Amino acid sequence: MNRYDINDFVILITGAAGQLGQATVNTAIKSGAKLVCIDLCLDALNEVSQKNGWGDNVVLCSADIQNAQDIRAAISLGLERFGVIDALINNAGVSVFSPWQERTEKDFDWVSGVNLKGTFLCIKEYLNYLIKTKHRGSIVNVASFYGVISPDPRIYTDCNRRNSEVYGATKAGIIQMTKYFAVNGVLDGANVRVNGIAPGGIRNSSVPQGEDFQRLYADRCPLKRMAETEEMVGPMLFLISSDSSYINGHTIVIDGGMTAW
Repeated sequence: MNRYDINDFVILITGAAGQLGQATVNTAIKSGAKLVCIDLCLDALNEVSQKNGWGDNVVLCSADIQNAQDIRAAISLGLERFGVIDALINNAGVSVFSPWQERTEKDFDWVSGVNLKGTFLCIKEYLNYLIKTKHRGSIVNVASFYGVISPDPRIYTDCNRRNSEVYGATKAGIIQMTKYFAVNGVLDGANVRVNGIAPGGIRNSSVPQGEDFQRLYADRCPLKRMAETEEMVGPMLFLISSDSSYINGHTIVIDGGMTAW
């Protein structure tokens, strides 16, 4: 379904080989967009591209978003192929699931480096491109409802993916960064809108979460279920499209009402 008018939009998306990344690319292609897909592992990108049949309107690029040079190279690759980059989706993110008492500095630095530093560097390099070229652009940052509330440890009975303190802290930081650049990106000369989404718990269809966890999560959620991956894609494409032309600096919490009580 062509949900929003993004036909011929060129979108740079990080974390394209992941669960949400793949779903976003699939829908964007069906809506007529062209994409520059970034992930750390090129083999993984090639595999999901072949599986999903992404085709010729997708450029695959291996890049470490913690490295500004890699990001600049990815932007250059996209410009060489398509001429412009209309939008950036900062989707890449990582977490650790061990108890906070066992947190190592290496764990903390890794999550902070990818989620916060990586998001910042992607925004910085994309804004520099927009300022230089005077092109109009849009940024969507992927945060989490755990940047708004703390995870309830009581629901993680048969699920080892206990969200960590550093993950929540970085996602809260992304929400704040969204506000910051929605203001300062424009004031510093970029023709840009910066928004975000904060997903709630998304059901993993490939490796489902524990049945007890899903039940307990549903009990806490007003809509009585976890989210499906595709339910995050529409809001992202909406925020990129001209349908949201006067929305700037907002993070849409997509959690079935979990943070409403």
